[in-house]
Amino acid sequence: MFKTVKEKTIVKQGIVAIAVIAGFYFFVLNPFLKEGSTILDEELERKTMEIKKYISRTGILPSKEGFEKLKKEGTGIESKLEELTDFIDPPKTRVSEASTEAGLYFIERLHSSMKKFSESSPSGDIKIPENLGFGDGLPREDKVDSLLRQLETVELAVEMLLKNGNVEFSAIKPLKAIDYIEPLSKRVFYTELPVQISLKIDSEALIKLLVELKNASPMVSVKELHVRSNKTPSGRIEVSLVLSAFKVAREGK
Repeated sequence: MFKTVKEKTIVKQGIVAIAVIAGFYFFVLNPFLKEGSTILDEELERKTMEIKKYISRTGILPSKEGFEKLKKEGTGIESKLEELTDFIDPPKTRVSEASTEAGLYFIERLHSSMKKFSESSPSGDIKIPENLGFGDGLPREDKVDSLLRQLETVELAVEMLLKNGNVEFSAIKPLKAIDYIEPLSKRVFYTELPVQISLKIDSEALIKLLVELKNASPMVSVKELHVRSNKTPSGRIEVSLVLSAFKVAREGK
């Protein structure tokens, strides 16, 4: 088939070259192409989600110019959302770096708050619910951050109430956390962390409490307010409050 040794040599070199190129593609280039394909797929999915959100909000498909405008607006919205997130749920190190056990840190913090409130109660005549309603069991580590947020809410309210005076606590109870899910991604967007405080208080002190809670930071929402009875012989009214703090899901967490 091949007349000369030179022709045979050229053919052999060609076969070797093809084999080398094929090996380079399958063992070197192909993994990078796959990785690039994955990145493109992720970007495409992100763009698709943005378009779906736009359509669900406006009912129309955006044009190229509209999508570019939407992209610019999205950047501004993300910046404003970050500011709002930091206002509602400011970044804060809540678990002591010196503590190796988050649950123990929570118990120490709880007992410290109880001691402080007991000492600050005028003449010790205001009885505060034991352990501020949190019990004395060691919480699971994955629950500590949420419990600390609820404890902060209780600490804030109790401190305000003791300052305003003429109050009698009936009960303090941390309620079950409520997760709010994003409709498209199905991920947790934020978590509401409510606590219930039942007490007897005079009208003036209640109004002061509500005003101070309005200006509290981190933000505290008065989700429910129930007046259970008219004034008692002591001049107080029976009130039940549900106060909520919020934990916003951040990227990378």
